[in-house]
Amino acid sequence: MTEGERIKQIRKENRMTLEQFGNILGVTKVAISNIENGKRNVTEQMRKSICREFNVDPIWLTTGEGDKHIDQAVESIAILDKILHNESKLAKTMFKMFAQYTLEDWKDLERIVNKSAEYIKMLETKDESDENKI
Repeated sequence: MTEGERIKQIRKENRMTLEQFGNILGVTKVAISNIENGKRNVTEQMRKSICREFNVDPIWLTTGEGDKHIDQAVESIAILDKILHNESKLAKTMFKMFAQYTLEDWKDLERIVNKSAEYIKMLETKDESDENKI
């Protein structure tokens, strides 16, 4: 199986059209079609984008060897690395704050988030019923 065929396999597994897949990667459906059919080579940037967006192991994508998908632990490390090395002071502060949370703190936060979600849903339902009265 060629790299283009593996890319097509990823696209099909995600039930995406050429256009949808291309939109996520920032290219046209023609570009994706050309790659899948072996008419164009895959650029390193495209390879990185596919691996990042679809949780694909770059070795598998390139050679077909190994596991198709990246281990969740590896993905989590990449996410943490991205948070800690970006320019957002807020993201770094929040990450450090969350790192200090105990299990009890997480349970409290979950309760607050769930209560807030219920309240928002109630407001949306009320707004919809008010609109139906008009």
